[in-house]
Amino acid sequence: MQRSAMHFIGHNKARLEARPDRFFLACAILALLMALFLSAGLATSTAFKKEWQFKAEARV
Repeated sequence: MQRSAMHFIGHNKARLEARPDRFFLACAILALLMALFLSAGLATSTAFKKEWQFKAEARV
């Protein structure tokens, strides 16, 4: 084999080994999505509680 061909084979092998595992990537994305949905749910519930509080104060 030529020397340049060996260089490219070694480069591709190193690049493939450095790539993150797909399972790890899927877990990271899933964790970020769960955090996003939880924070959105918390913000929504807080907004509803404040609106109910204002309506209750307006009635009194």
